[in-house]
Amino acid sequence: MSEPTKATAAGELRKVAVYLDEDTDTALEAIRYAGTTRRPRLDVSKSAVVRLALERLLAELSHEQVVAAIAARPTDSQTTGRKRR
Repeated sequence: MSEPTKATAAGELRKVAVYLDEDTDTALEAIRYAGTTRRPRLDVSKSAVVRLALERLLAELSHEQVVAAIAARPTDSQTTGRKRR
């Protein structure tokens, strides 16, 4: 049995896992809080913020440019990849 989905202007939503560092998650919480303190109140989900960010990113960069930008960032071999058993 599949997970229930929600519809948006872009189509149905699918459930996916996204891994975030603490600072990014804290920023998402701050955005969510800002939505609750405005008038009229707006329930801003973390998923809605991620969708908006991806929409803007893809409006600005091609898929290849996104890959190149990620490749240019330094990686920490201790935090990437599958954990050894």
